[in-house]
Amino acid sequence: MALTTWDKDFVNTVVKMMSILSKQNRILFVDYEYTVKDILAALSGKQKVPVTRIIGLENRLRTVNTVYGSEIHVLTPPPVLPINWIKNDNPYRVLLKLNGNLVRGAIQRALKTLKMENPIVVNGYNPFFGLPLVGDFNELLNIYYCYDEIKGDQWYHFHGPEIEKEYIKKTDAVITTSDALFKSKSPLHQNCFVVKNGVDFDHFNSIADLKIKSPHAPRIVGYTGSIDERFDYELLSYSIKMLPEVQFQFIGRVTNEIARMALKKYPNARFMGSRKPYEIPSLLKDMDVGIIPYLKNEVTSGVYPLKINEYMAAGKPVVMTDFAKIPEFESHVWIANNKEAFLNSLRDALYNDSVEKMKARIEFSKHNSWENRVEQFSSIVERMLELKKERVI
Repeated sequence: MALTTWDKDFVNTVVKMMSILSKQNRILFVDYEYTVKDILAALSGKQKVPVTRIIGLENRLRTVNTVYGSEIHVLTPPPVLPINWIKNDNPYRVLLKLNGNLVRGAIQRALKTLKMENPIVVNGYNPFFGLPLVGDFNELLNIYYCYDEIKGDQWYHFHGPEIEKEYIKKTDAVITTSDALFKSKSPLHQNCFVVKNGVDFDHFNSIADLKIKSPHAPRIVGYTGSIDERFDYELLSYSIKMLPEVQFQFIGRVTNEIARMALKKYPNARFMGSRKPYEIPSLLKDMDVGIIPYLKNEVTSGVYPLKINEYMAAGKPVVMTDFAKIPEFESHVWIANNKEAFLNSLRDALYNDSVEKMKARIEFSKHNSWENRVEQFSSIVERMLELKKERVI
């Protein structure tokens, strides 16, 4: 059960984790719960959503093939009511329960069709449906998989923290993706763990080129991922302006139009649009440095960015702001705390890299593969199953 769709153009932690788990487990992936508002936006051409599947004209339950040769069953729930705009707690709670009722039946029917009994429920950062549905599927375990800090989320910060807190108390375990999230959630549950994000190592390492460019060869700085409210465009504008000889490429969707307008005025800044996950490595091939220019705030403090291991698996130097404490990377990446430091770090990474540093980055990222992360995740699940059996006995 996720707060994302299966068919997103970008890699999502839950999608990746479930894809690999599907090699040895039967998985029902419950898609993002689209609202009536989403349907209206789609009908007016403002948004792209699977309307016929949402309203039931097309089968809501489908089977998709993963890149690992396995299958996953994906359920698109019926439409729910948009309620995030409601500030008053009482009507919000009533409608939250109603939305849970709208989704519950679809999930139960899918489980029955697939002959899945007593499932292990993994809720991917979706306490809004986790809370009203906990215990409704005779699940063996209910695990909250938390990969973002909800109290800083621009869409969910109003009711989200309290809903999440209530949901966590009813779960069997919480698995977070960063040390900061663990610190935030562990006081709420005794069974709290960390399994950090991983990387498709072979996929990204396939384009690694262990060669140093000549000092006079043109340089490219690249960013992959969403340009959203986390993106520090003011800091990056300074570097783009001060390095006119360097091209800056941005690959991914743009939801922060202010950032786009601020950066596109520079002739050495290029927006390349959203790309499918399988296209990213080939686009990274010509880049000389990968960047993560996030703002430092409550939202980003809990982020463990997917792209950091992707850049490193490709052998690329990484320059990032000090938005989060990720100590294991400190000896492998450049971390800057202001625009001048970021600029100087870029210059150093662009012109003073070495084959030895490339090899070290690749070797480090190899240990952070998704396969290793799934092993850690599975071990926690097995431990919690054993613990629950002991309680029953």
